[in-house]
Amino acid sequence: MSAPMNLVVYLARAGVGSRRSCDDLVRSGAVSVNGEPVNFPRHKVEAEDVVAVNGEPVTLRTLRYVLVNKPRGVASTRRDPHADRVIVDLVPDGRTLFPVGRLDVDTTGLIVLTNDGVLANRLMHPRYGVPKTYAARVRGKVTRRALASLRQGVVLEDGVTAPAEVTLRKQSAKTALVELIILEGRKRQVRRMFQALGLPVEELHRRRYGPLSDKGLAPGGHRELSGDEVDGLRRAGEDVSTAVGAEAEGDPLLLAAPEGPREAVADVPAGLEGGTTEPAPFGDGPAESADGPSQGADEPV
Repeated sequence: MSAPMNLVVYLARAGVGSRRSCDDLVRSGAVSVNGEPVNFPRHKVEAEDVVAVNGEPVTLRTLRYVLVNKPRGVASTRRDPHADRVIVDLVPDGRTLFPVGRLDVDTTGLIVLTNDGVLANRLMHPRYGVPKTYAARVRGKVTRRALASLRQGVVLEDGVTAPAEVTLRKQSAKTALVELIILEGRKRQVRRMFQALGLPVEELHRRRYGPLSDKGLAPGGHRELSGDEVDGLRRAGEDVSTAVGAEAEGDPLLLAAPEGPREAVADVPAGLEGGTTEPAPFGDGPAESADGPSQGADEPV
């Protein structure tokens, strides 16, 4: 840290939470600088200062947040002996990162890679999640009854799904293009929902993940997220934490260690739109599969 930094910015960059939540944390009196309580969010922090939250020191970390538009044929894991390529190989130094959730090999679309375990843990909560927008090409005729079932909840072997937002974009003689927005993250959920209605999914693509869109990101492409985008993801994770209420959040997700010299990363205490435009056409471009929990992480769709 070369220049003084506002305390609330320091806390956000340390992975404590979004700037909004860090602002509240400072005003609550839970933060100290060099042992002295500070309740002014714009208090200037110097490189040599010791910042603590509820008595536990926090430090700046070198965190990365990368958005990837996963193409077909790529496994959304760090290692897969049965796949030709894995998603972390699409990003420079990607093996130091961890995919937030999974898409199956035949599904395309957005996936976030990060080394921020606290944020990843919240975004992949097994019961609630950020809104995820899918474009699905299904085989058959999508009736009003099918649309109503998706909006009300579909009966699956593991229970009734939560209501989804759904729009029929196009119906042809043999297939239909449907946009679906879900909050849950069950295993292969989107595919199973359509299958239960007699509408097998032929192609699936995740167009949006929370506040993030695939606009301008080619299949196989990646980009670093901006500070505002990361803050938006943190707010989404905090909304998840609020939604689950008294449920135990659990320990921060343990991310896999880099396959090389390990960078020291300080531990931080836990506690811390479906558009109306036509979805991108299917083909060799991205498509996606449904999410679902596996040891706290989304399963391939």
